[in-house]
Amino acid sequence: MHFSTCCGLLVVITTICYGAPSRSANTCGYETCNLGDPSKLNVHIVAHTHDDVGWLKTVDQYYYGARNDIQHAAVQYILDSVIMALDENPDRRFIYVEVGFFWRWWNQQTSDIQTKVQQFVNEGIYLVIILLRLSEVLNQGRLEFISGGWCMNDEASTHYNSIIDQHTLGAEIIRQAFGECGRPKIGWQIDPFGHSREQASLFAQMGFDGLFFGRADYEDIQTRNRTKTMEMVWKASANLGEQSWLFTGILPHGYGAPDSFCFDYRCSDNPIMDDNHRFDLNVQERVRSFIQAAHDEAAGYATNHIIMTFGGDFQYEDANQNFKNLDKLIKYVNAEQANGSNVNVFYSTPSCYLYALNKADRTWKSKTDDFFPYAHHPHGFWTGYFSSRAALKRFERHSNNILQVTRHLNAFANTSLRNSIFYLSEAMGVAQHHDAVSGTEKQEVAFDYAQRLSDGIGKAVDVINQAYNKLLPKSAQSPPLQAQFLCQLSNISQCLEIEGQDRFTLTLWNPVIHPVTQHVRVPVRFDYTVHDPNGQTLLTELIPISEPTQKIPGRTSLTQKQIIFKVALPALGFSTYYFEKKPDQQRTKEKSTVKITHNEACVLQNQYLRVDFDDQGNLHRIVNTNKNLGVSFSNQGFYWYQGFAGNNSRPEFQASGAYIFRPVSADPQPVSTTRTITCIKAEQVQTAVIIFNDWASQEISLYDEAEYTEVEWTVGPIPINDNIGKEIILRYDTDVNSGNKFYTDANGREVLERTRDYRPTWNYTVVETVAGNYYPVNSRIWIKNQERQFTILTDRSQGGSSIHDGSVELMLHRRLLYDDRLGVGEPLNETAFGEGLVVRGKQILFLQAPAASAAYHRIGAQRMYMHPLATYSLVQQSYDTYTANYRQTWTALADTLPLNVHLLTFEHLVENVYQIRVEHYFEQNEDDTYSHPVTFDLQSVFNSIGKIEQLVEVTLNADLPLIDLKRLTWVTGDKESSHPNVPEARLMANSTVRLIPMQIRTFNVVVSHP
Repeated sequence: MHFSTCCGLLVVITTICYGAPSRSANTCGYETCNLGDPSKLNVHIVAHTHDDVGWLKTVDQYYYGARNDIQHAAVQYILDSVIMALDENPDRRFIYVEVGFFWRWWNQQTSDIQTKVQQFVNEGIYLVIILLRLSEVLNQGRLEFISGGWCMNDEASTHYNSIIDQHTLGAEIIRQAFGECGRPKIGWQIDPFGHSREQASLFAQMGFDGLFFGRADYEDIQTRNRTKTMEMVWKASANLGEQSWLFTGILPHGYGAPDSFCFDYRCSDNPIMDDNHRFDLNVQERVRSFIQAAHDEAAGYATNHIIMTFGGDFQYEDANQNFKNLDKLIKYVNAEQANGSNVNVFYSTPSCYLYALNKADRTWKSKTDDFFPYAHHPHGFWTGYFSSRAALKRFERHSNNILQVTRHLNAFANTSLRNSIFYLSEAMGVAQHHDAVSGTEKQEVAFDYAQRLSDGIGKAVDVINQAYNKLLPKSAQSPPLQAQFLCQLSNISQCLEIEGQDRFTLTLWNPVIHPVTQHVRVPVRFDYTVHDPNGQTLLTELIPISEPTQKIPGRTSLTQKQIIFKVALPALGFSTYYFEKKPDQQRTKEKSTVKITHNEACVLQNQYLRVDFDDQGNLHRIVNTNKNLGVSFSNQGFYWYQGFAGNNSRPEFQASGAYIFRPVSADPQPVSTTRTITCIKAEQVQTAVIIFNDWASQEISLYDEAEYTEVEWTVGPIPINDNIGKEIILRYDTDVNSGNKFYTDANGREVLERTRDYRPTWNYTVVETVAGNYYPVNSRIWIKNQERQFTILTDRSQGGSSIHDGSVELMLHRRLLYDDRLGVGEPLNETAFGEGLVVRGKQILFLQAPAASAAYHRIGAQRMYMHPLATYSLVQQSYDTYTANYRQTWTALADTLPLNVHLLTFEHLVENVYQIRVEHYFEQNEDDTYSHPVTFDLQSVFNSIGKIEQLVEVTLNADLPLIDLKRLTWVTGDKESSHPNVPEARLMANSTVRLIPMQIRTFNVVVSHP
């Protein structure tokens, strides 16, 4: 089924309504919930399945039930079975999360089954419940969608852009099939390994009323159980106030059933045996055990309502077996009320449980930090996965860049190819799974994730070509263009398609709404004349490709040089650069300006910075000459932690693996005691190539007029011939008096202060001095004192910390020889081309005064994750002929937009309807200039498309017009009330938009074409 068939019509008519089955009055929503008996302990039974979108098996294998020798799991049969079981008994309830699986199953059903499922979602059921008297209660629908993302995403390694995208994709599917009654209102992050404050903030902005998860640190759980604070109001943004508040609960049993009450066919617990004519009758014992379990759980919770999950990984393939026993359990437990029991048990959902808590008329403890790092025992810190599969983490981030650019080009060229873009959108949705980008899957599954992204990119390139075929030609008479292509191996200085070509073009699309100036590197066999869009010949230089780069396994190019030049790109637009091979005699006459020295002291210097190295390759100092600031380094380079080689039989024998980071020693070893340095100086760039050994090197570069230092690192193949697993870090030991404080971002957005060996909400027991202080670094980490801030930007998610005062380290790559026995069943030992995997990456270093740093790290981080996309094309025409037929530069914008505004999403939905997200990406009080509210006109973004006729603001996941959003109100212990409804939500009369710091606003827009 094509994507457009099930979700192509996103918005229609002038009010931009949502075209889907509409809800009948009073048939769904909180008002239909069974709230139990106020005089009893109400047990909300939540039947569910947790279906990993890949982990031990691929997505396809999980869906169809293939390779059950690895793990018995078949999602299609789970959904078949659940629908049949719900049809048998109207009392039953079930929740489902992973829309990526549901969408597949839905498309394979008959219209009769689809109608039945719609009834289960949309229709309430009248139940007769016998309490002390006979009463009629209207209950919620039998099937409820929770979270509604394409998957249950990871929270440590994901970027907020992709979290929003995958929830928007899932929400669109649900809305089209089920309308308002299908709209998820609860986050359900039961399996991710630690929880991000930004994730909670995003859920609140999606209009969710609550969040439940299953994992929290063992000491945190102990404290919360003792103090009855397992449920709280999470104040998830220091900038957005009450709009970001989200009621949050920690589930009592992870996400499984209470002990001895798993009724799934794969469990060994006894069923309910209730035949009075047989000897194996166990009803009395089972009821007594359940009532005790309910009271034990209630001891850690604050109201007379508790939630019990009945389900687990890929459970309910035989749903009747589960429900048949739950039916009996409910019947017999409630019958004990006649004998004085106060336990009242019934089928429910997380939404109805949340609503019961909301009606409890009480105040709640609040929380402002996050739930990282997570440990399940004193030696079990799940901080290794912050860095596991570093290459996949980078590929996912790069794929998002391509996805956003493809959406831009499809919209501005009006190519109407959203169906083709769906392949990459879906692959990106799958990649956000908590066993995908996290790096905690089997190797074969990691290959499958990468293949899906690659296939999606292939489809996206087709869209890019068709878009450029419209945008580039100056007239209909212009000759057809040669196909555009990506050089996907440019990170290792390889682009075989252009090698030896006499002519080719490079087109760069700038996806941000501000002009960008940067340097471009293109690997070439020989020198070229490069013409810019204005016909000028650019200043270019040929510099050598470093020896470590040339030796990377799998690099087949013989190219040893790269051409470098500076480009100035228009905001939200493209520029094309024409390459023409220089004649041999011209190349012979030209004298190179590049100077190279070996193993001599090296000073890199431009208009703003100076970087000093000694003749041994040691980085000594970075000086911001413009601001008269400097930072000195006692050490800078690669170190390795030895991964603990335990057998996992007890906590003290916990091994380091895909999930767990557990170094043998808190003092990492240098990868080498010596190093070599090659200093390359050209007019456009100066680089120190520092080789530590045959598997670790870095290239530290300073570009002309740049206010940052670039570090490109290469690690691998990590040697394991000594039978020792190694975890590689890049560490900077500085003279910044930072104390025990450092700062990391949350999913690329807000920044949290970290304190070494400290947790804000419980008395932390220090056992693992390194792993217990590692945090996710999605885009930046820094240390500071009053005068200086040293900031590192990353090109992917990594684990990082400040283990010592003045020190910052980031884990780059891991190669381990033992499994940590948390499910994967194999060590994290990635290989390629017959040896250990080589990984490359970049870091950007800033040295500024703290008050001035925000502008640099905010803008720098934005442009690292949303950088210009380069496509190449081979041309036969001369330069004059090419320029006569094709545009060489173009921008979509009519006006300059404020620098603190980012265009997060720009997507053509249908016909003349677009979806746009804009954000203010500075925090309050970060910057004197950019941390203030900002107002601008959205029409400037649509200048090239048409006139905005209507603008409707919707929730962050585009699930509901914001004017219709009514969130629940919560009151904290200090009597603060959330007052969550946004007063400015309205059908907008014009295209003027105001943003406060850290705010994201989403609009569905109707335009009239010129």
